[in-house]
Amino acid sequence: MPGIGSMYRALVAEEPRMPVFYLSTGAWNIAPALTRFLRRHDYPVGPLLLTDWGPTNTGWFRSGQEHKRRCLRELARDLPNVKWLLVGDEGQHDPDLYAEFARLQPAHVRLRAIRQLTPGEHALAHGLPMEVPQSEQRWEPDTAPEVRAPDGDGLGDKLARLL
Repeated sequence: MPGIGSMYRALVAEEPRMPVFYLSTGAWNIAPALTRFLRRHDYPVGPLLLTDWGPTNTGWFRSGQEHKRRCLRELARDLPNVKWLLVGDEGQHDPDLYAEFARLQPAHVRLRAIRQLTPGEHALAHGLPMEVPQSEQRWEPDTAPEVRAPDGDGLGDKLARLL
């Protein structure tokens, strides 16, 4: 994730009171390793919103998409005065989930930033050849803007123009 840590640091330096939350479909048992990674790469401090691992009453695996939807709804409810900058990548349905949240909660989303996956990352995440997006910037008129770039430096440049 080249440049993502420096992008976050620049955003927080610009707005020191900005809350940072790390929403992931990763299971809680990876929290120590993830925390070490974030510290080692000098990411801003923030809580991890991870998921439980294992079977549920309805299946063998939990839905990562539902976990992210629920966390976004809870953040909007618990922090109603925050307009979020949602940062994700193409690997875990983030573009669709963030667009859905921006449509449902337009007062809670300022911008959406999506890191584009490399062909290798795309194949690992989806098991399919890489899809080429039609544009690096997409949004519907009534939703928060979305920018895309292959790394944090590119996302940071695009976000700086919109913030």
